[in-house]
Formats: sequence, C-alpha cells, structure tokens
Amino acid sequence: MFRHALDHFPALGEDTAEGLDDLPFLDHRRARAWYRPPADGSRCFSSTGTSGHPKRLAWAPEEDAWYVGEKQALFGPWLAGLSRAFVSLAVGHNAGSARQVLEGLGLEVHDAGLSPLDEQCSAIAAREPEVLYCSPSILARLVDRLRDRSGAPREGGRPGSIRRVITNGEVLFPSVRARAQEFFGIGAAHLMDTYGSTEIGTIATTCPACGAYHFLDGLYPEPVPPEVALPSAPADGPDAVVLAVSSVKRTSFPVVRLVTYDVVQGLRRQVCGGVSRFTMDRVLGRCDDLLNYGELFSSFELADLIRRRFPVARWYAFNPRNDLALVIEGVEPPDFRDLLRDRFPLHSRLSDLGLVDEPRIRFVRDFDAFAARAGLAATVEGKEPRHVLTVTPDPSWFDEEVP
Repeated sequence: MFRHALDHFPALGEDTAEGLDDLPFLDHRRARAWYRPPADGSRCFSSTGTSGHPKRLAWAPEEDAWYVGEKQALFGPWLAGLSRAFVSLAVGHNAGSARQVLEGLGLEVHDAGLSPLDEQCSAIAAREPEVLYCSPSILARLVDRLRDRSGAPREGGRPGSIRRVITNGEVLFPSVRARAQEFFGIGAAHLMDTYGSTEIGTIATTCPACGAYHFLDGLYPEPVPPEVALPSAPADGPDAVVLAVSSVKRTSFPVVRLVTYDVVQGLRRQVCGGVSRFTMDRVLGRCDDLLNYGELFSSFELADLIRRRFPVARWYAFNPRNDLALVIEGVEPPDFRDLLRDRFPLHSRLSDLGLVDEPRIRFVRDFDAFAARAGLAATVEGKEPRHVLTVTPDPSWFDEEVP
C-alpha cells in the first residue's frame, strides 16, 4: 500500500515517511488538488463526497475496466442461474456501468434510466426480472408503488419474479431493507448492499453468510482520529468511527488514507469462511455537513442559495435518512421553491418522475422558539453552526407556528 502510494503519487510522500502510518490523512482540503480535468479517454463523474462541494472526478479506461470486472466477480456466483435484470440507478458512475456489468454475466438487462416511477413499475410487471439493481431511495419508492398497484407481488403463495436485490449509491437503512425483503419474499442473504464512493469505487458489500460488510481486497480501512474528522466526531456509540480508506487500485486519484467522512459501526478484522478480512456492521451516515441525498444536493450550494435570498436568516437541514426537510427563519417568499428547483435541476427532474421525494420546506417566524422546542444548541458567536442534522423534525417543534 505504501509503495503504491509513493510510486503513483510521490507528492504525498515525505522524506521521513517509512510506512503508510507516516503519511497524513487525505482530508477534503488536501484532496482538493487532485480533482482535475479528465485526460483523453477518461470518463468524468460528479462527486460531493469529501467536501460537499460538487467537483469533477476522472476515471481512466483501465480503472473503469477493473471496476466493472470487480463487480462481475462479486455478483457472478451470487447471480448464477438467473437471466433477467432490471436496473434503476438514475445517474452516476455505478449507473453508467451497471448494464455492462450484468450483461457481461449473461443477463438480459432492462435499464430504466430516467423514466417515471409508474413506467418502471409497469416494466417490472411485464418483464418479470429476477434481479433488481437500484439505489435505496428508488427501491423504497418502487416497493411502495408496487404495493399500491398490486397489493403484493405473490399469487397463490408463490414468490414473485424478484429473487435478488442489489442496492448502491446511498445508505441502505434497516427499515428499507426489511420492507423490501418482506415485499419481495426474499431472505437477508438475497439482498446485497454495495457501499462505495466515486473517488474509491466499490468499498464493501454485505456478506450473505455472516451479514457483515466485507471490504474488498486491495483496500485498507482505518478509523480517522477525531481531530482530523472534525467538524464533529461521531455520536453513535463507542464502536462508531469515521472511515478512511487506502487502495492499491486507483492510479489517477490518490486513495491514500482518504477520509470518506462516513461514520461506520463495528470496523474490525473478522474471520468468515476461514478467511480473515476487514469487516464492519453498517454505515450510519456522515460526520460533517454533507447531505446524504445521493449526489444530487450540495449543502454548500444550498447554503449559498439561502444566503443570497435571505442574507441573515438562520436555517437547518434535517437529513435523517435519504430524504430532506428544510427549516428556514422568516416568511417564505413566492419564488423560493422555484429557485430551489432551478438550483438543483437533476433532483427536480427525479422528483418529478417520482423517483425521489421532494424536500419538505418550512419557514418559521420565531426561530429561537423553534430551536428551543427542538432542543437545538444555540449558535456560538463567531462559529458557523452545523446546519445538517440527522434527525426527523417533530411536529411539536412547530406548535406555535401559524401555517
């Protein structure tokens, strides 16, 4: 790992460094210089992952090749004997390669792309895919709409066509997993969640045998010290840590002690199937002010929009799962929702298609009273407050507000 870092990214090294532990963590400030225009033949993708600022990230052709091959090696044995797949990943690196991955395994693939939710449900009913490959947000919407349309995917006690579900792109929360397993009549071993990032590629996948996330070969995960993971340390228990990853795979971007700013639980080495490997129990969310809203919303762009329209207004973004609620000080002007839609056109398109939820927006006149009812800490003078909170707003927080 250390030799790979020095061979491909000598600027990261220091004269006194003798091993990986001697290299500094690559936080969002140090990583900024490596987000560069793509070279000829490279594909370029958008990422907000290490800072919240949208930025372009290139993948060289040889990196794309191992990315696809790695997924085929992961999925191949697990999908053996199946022949039809349905893909709904919307946009991003994973969406751009999913068809190639599955067709390379011999499956007939229908990629829904950016089609309306109802059309996707109709296509699932007509094509009877055995494999469903989608983001957790889209999975939740598909399950709800399919349930509304048909009541259940089974007739006469026989399971429907879906036999495997693969998720990617966001945190898969236990409630969404449970709803999908119950609705499709599949066990926990038949839903594989893949955790990754645009910078790194696939990082870990759930193991059907032990249920933990297994880190892929060639990756070295480690916890980030609290002083590096600021602005806030994880508050999800003693075994929750902020994750950093090193990799021997990427050559055009340095995945060398790269701080992901994801909070994970249960990071450890574990023996499964007679092999000792790095594992973790689950991804809990973020430790910073990045929105867990796919790659569609940047908290910095959101803050800029609010500052321009309401220069002195205070605000919070509640982002407990893969959804978003905004609470802003003041009285809502008639053009704000249009401004928000225009600032985030891709998300607006996906919400119009029914694939993701629209953000819920609430303006409050007495922000101090709202914050007190919510138990939110008062802003410290001279310090920017943390705007993104991983809790769901309670209706009682708005009790004294006039709709």
